Amino acid sequence: MALKFYESPFHVTETAEVASNMVLRADIIIMIRDIIQHQGWTQQQAANQLCISQPRISDIMNGKIEKFTLDFLVTILDALGFKAHFTFGDINSANIDIRRVKNKSA
Repeated sequence: MALKFYESPFHVTETAEVASNMVLRADIIIMIRDIIQHQGWTQQQAANQLCISQPRISDIMNGKIEKFTLDFLVTILDALGFKAHFTFGDINSANIDIRRVKNKSA
């Protein structure tokens, strides 16, 4: 039997469209989690800084991507001082660039 390789673990059980969205949400959650850990914040401190509840921070820290929309995650990145910039090069290429644009609390 030949091995079958997938683009991501999400592509095993989801449609390509759903899996691609999940991959992007997972990547952003990892970034947010890493920023919180780098700051040395407790979950309650992170919740206070980001104006969300501690259980929502717990969901982020535990990688519960199904509980978040891309819109919400981009809002959290904004609260951390990051901006997402979308560039549409041509019909075959586009980029999303996320950079710190201000020294907020992260």
